[in-house]
Amino acid sequence: METTRGSPVLRISSPVLILGGPSPARNELTQRLRSMDVKVLQAASAEEAAQLGPEEAPHLLVIDARLARRVPSLQDAVDDLRSGREETAVLAWFDADAPQEDILQLCRPIDDHMVGGIVVEESVRRLHFITGRLPEQRDGERLIVGDLELDTTTRTVTRAGVDIDLSDTEFRLLRLLMRHARTVLPKSQILHEVWEYDFAGQANIVELYISYVRKKIEAGMPRMIHTVRGAGYVLRPARDAT
Repeated sequence: METTRGSPVLRISSPVLILGGPSPARNELTQRLRSMDVKVLQAASAEEAAQLGPEEAPHLLVIDARLARRVPSLQDAVDDLRSGREETAVLAWFDADAPQEDILQLCRPIDDHMVGGIVVEESVRRLHFITGRLPEQRDGERLIVGDLELDTTTRTVTRAGVDIDLSDTEFRLLRLLMRHARTVLPKSQILHEVWEYDFAGQANIVELYISYVRKKIEAGMPRMIHTVRGAGYVLRPARDAT
């Protein structure tokens, strides 16, 4: 469990895929996780989940198995998401009167479930404990731009050999900029890929997090993230600044 000055804090694998129809619980959990800098994906059908699964490779699934919210062929959809990836775990939501066989069929020993009224904070705590039971993820990528390095496997960032501590959102933002180094990214694209919001007056959050990342990776060092007025932002090696 991670700690901050000796106090335990919640840690949840990112991204989390929520599979089920629209509901207040889904919306509230999405907002709560995003406030913790956890990337959240939503799928209202098995087809949407199948498209998101391979691309995002979520290791945590929240499955709404309540009758009014569950997607058709739910068991098949969950099996497909788990296929070939034993490190995937599920938090399942069931109706209070759900048959025990339904719960046992959907859930494995590594999973967890809730029945009846869904409490979002309880869901968050359970996702934290599920994360602790998952094996360390070994797959990832190593990005290098000039003297800046980012490793998604170890979730580390260094510049000129100096460690840089980033929040999950800052890490995703920097990863996006490094994946597209020397390419100007518009605010709308950054907003969609990092926060998954449609571009609707939310540009201020991009500007805010760009400033956070700049302060951390450029402290006492040449600038790497540049503003292109009217176009967006671009990350370049410091030697390319001119």
